[in-house]
Amino acid sequence: MCAIFGSFDKTMFEILHEANKQRGNFASSVVCLADEDQFVTKQEGDINFDKFNYGGKSNIEYFLGHVQAPTSAKRKWAYNTSHPFESMEWLVSHNGVLTNDKKLRRKEAKFLENPVDTAVIVELLEKYTRSNKDPVKIIQQALQLLEGTYALSMLHCFTNEIYIARSGSLLHYNNKGNYSTMPGTGYKELPEGVIMKLNKKTKRWNKVETFQHNSPFAFV
Repeated sequence: MCAIFGSFDKTMFEILHEANKQRGNFASSVVCLADEDQFVTKQEGDINFDKFNYGGKSNIEYFLGHVQAPTSAKRKWAYNTSHPFESMEWLVSHNGVLTNDKKLRRKEAKFLENPVDTAVIVELLEKYTRSNKDPVKIIQQALQLLEGTYALSMLHCFTNEIYIARSGSLLHYNNKGNYSTMPGTGYKELPEGVIMKLNKKTKRWNKVETFQHNSPFAFV
């Protein structure tokens, strides 16, 4: 199990981290958006926010997080197999399990060496970015190839635009710009097959596109 969450507010982000870490504390990550850039922290175990300095940034506009349970008893923590997964233009955190990642590696991401299924999603996004400059259409094209369960936060690194989507796995959002695997008061369940984009001016999530999906209705 894993969880993804995010907020404009640092205090709320830490509350969401606490609520979601019951889904796993094998690994944790924080992404801070500031100065039109991204500052990524990944580490083994839980994050002690009493000592965490958010990269020394005081002008952070948004916080994204991920907590992870180990996928096997023998798995060792490593930076490159921990969320978020990154490419030149995309940064993705994932809760769920893809069932066709090996097939996608053979057909769409032949040279991908990272063994984690989430890496396939990032590779697909990067691949379609080469022929399409519309992030929404890129996301739609990539997600329609996925099978299994997934809830995703997707950051377009060149614009710092944030998107969320799901099929099967849990994901919730509210009208203050927060999203969270675990539900809370005032949160709505994100509909499956819908891509939502965060409007940073209004601090609301807006539906921007739909995508075809094959949900197994399994909450992972």
